[in-house]
Amino acid sequence: MTLSMQETAAPCLAHALLRMRPTGLLRGLLLVCGSAIVGAACGPLQQPEAGSAPARPVTTPTRPGRQPAAVAPATVVVPVAQAHKLALLLPLSGAQRAAGEAIRDGFLAAYLADPAGSERPEVLILDEASPGPAAAYQAALGAGADALLGPLLKESVAEVARVAGPLPWLALNNLDTPAAASNPYQFALTPEDEARAVAERAAAQGQLRALALAPDSDWGRRLLGAFTAALEERGGTVVAYRFYDPAMRDYTALIQRLLLLDESRTRQRELVANLGVSLEFEPRRRDDLDCIFLAANPVSGRLLWPQLRFLNAGDLPIYATSAIYQPGESGGVDRDGIMFTDAPAVVGSDPRASALRATLASRWPPGAAGQMRFYAMGYDAYVLARTMMAGSSPGLTPVDGLSGGLSLDGNRRLHRRMAWAAFRNGQVVPLEDAPPPAPAGGPDPG
Repeated sequence: MTLSMQETAAPCLAHALLRMRPTGLLRGLLLVCGSAIVGAACGPLQQPEAGSAPARPVTTPTRPGRQPAAVAPATVVVPVAQAHKLALLLPLSGAQRAAGEAIRDGFLAAYLADPAGSERPEVLILDEASPGPAAAYQAALGAGADALLGPLLKESVAEVARVAGPLPWLALNNLDTPAAASNPYQFALTPEDEARAVAERAAAQGQLRALALAPDSDWGRRLLGAFTAALEERGGTVVAYRFYDPAMRDYTALIQRLLLLDESRTRQRELVANLGVSLEFEPRRRDDLDCIFLAANPVSGRLLWPQLRFLNAGDLPIYATSAIYQPGESGGVDRDGIMFTDAPAVVGSDPRASALRATLASRWPPGAAGQMRFYAMGYDAYVLARTMMAGSSPGLTPVDGLSGGLSLDGNRRLHRRMAWAAFRNGQVVPLEDAPPPAPAGGPDPG
């Protein structure tokens, strides 16, 4: 299959390429702005049978047509006139395939938008899931790769770290401990970055006394720990917190204890007993709070925030991470008033982010918007990898990326500066477009 799209702008070419997703394996020759891109684009990418030989790069195009049952390699090669060769390791099969494919698509979009043309690197895309990350790493070395991007899964990064040599390497997750032979640059969509961003925003507003709710899980503890540490660094404190069970629906008793409403009712009963008369009484919540940090997904957020409002906490500013919102969803009225941090590609108000969302909404299949954060990660990963291959530290000079403002710390980890949005009338509104929302139940800011 040959396509000639020489008059099409590069960003549109990327999306045209990503639309080619027929069932089975499609191999074709794509002519882009005069550069030949030879690839295997498939939806989904097919894997070799178990026990078969390791995948080899696809180097020649074949005519599309009926394919045999045992399909060959989940490997894409994009040869161009450039000596550098970049290997991209992603989970293109298994439970995390959707995330891997979204990163791959974002990476290819950035590749096609790269004005370097023939100076772009040769790219090999390999499945980290099968036959495994270490084997994929060795296959990349055997194919002559002189830089590595990926893998994505935390355990895969650790496995590659055990065998990696001095090859320049940008991992798409963080290592718990530095690698013995080669400590990679690390680019991860960590929730801790978002929790720290919440603490930073709250402190900047003078809201130094926080109440926190987080799920009783490793994820919840990580977010609460990062938020607490960041708030304390800025002179604040978490006055009270509770871990909740995400399987529950009624959190009344938990919230009453957290807000000290049970103590207020105890005082009322004591007064009635001492005075011997009935009293009209409205329980009061504790008054030593400036804001709420809610670590929750959309389901838990829809349950917890209305109950917090009902129990007299609706006047407090409430913050969350991107987990509170699933891109492409509708019906957020139960979360009205919640402010949250997210990738610029998802909630940013700048023209680039708005154009990207509009393009993906019109060209991607239904439900694909849910992978927007991984698409943005893939786009930024290509930009960072190009910097690394040029001999510079990726993120040493801050990068204004689609997944956030990216900067490098002393441990070779990239951190994200996020965009902000809020739920209003069931819709997500970038905070740059309007002042922070009034708490639910308060005046409408107009």
